[in-house]
Amino acid sequence: MFSRPSVRGLAGLTALLVVALSDGRPVRAADPSEDTLRTLYRIALSAEMCGFPIAARQADALGVAMNRAIADMGLDDDAVEGLYQRIDREFEAEGWDKICAENGTWARGYRSLLAATTR
Repeated sequence: MFSRPSVRGLAGLTALLVVALSDGRPVRAADPSEDTLRTLYRIALSAEMCGFPIAARQADALGVAMNRAIADMGLDDDAVEGLYQRIDREFEAEGWDKICAENGTWARGYRSLLAATTR
């Protein structure tokens, strides 16, 4: 379970990654729960598509955190699927080779975010 400090820590890491991975375009302000869910989906997608390591316990914690963010946002199944597909398209646009680069920016961020979300 996430305590308030770890959620704030996750939000801070997310903000840093947004700045680090930004291509210079303005980023719209989003609901903190949406930011959290987007980050969790990015972690899950990159674990699946890149083969980044994730232990069963971490995957379970990730699922719990996703469900909590979905509930906080009050999303229905269509909205959840739409958000997931948008994130998948964003990754596709960035290029999977770049996303999956072992020592790339996202891979380094992935390890930090995974640790922060699955403590």
